[in-house]
Amino acid sequence: MSMNKLLGDLLEDAENRYGLIIKVARLAKQIKEETKELEGTTNPVIQALQEIAAEGDGTLLVDSK
Repeated sequence: MSMNKLLGDLLEDAENRYGLIIKVARLAKQIKEETKELEGTTNPVIQALQEIAAEGDGTLLVDSK
């Protein structure tokens, strides 16, 4: 599933879109801080989107790149 589709689905299903965006931003910032020393990590925003999507359906998407 593409990240654009994932984000679109999350926004469509969200009761509070603003709250969702804030949640993604906060989680991405946290992930970035936790992984800043690691090389080759996935983009923090993508990781945040995947984690939030997984909260809804229990599925964690893995980027094959």
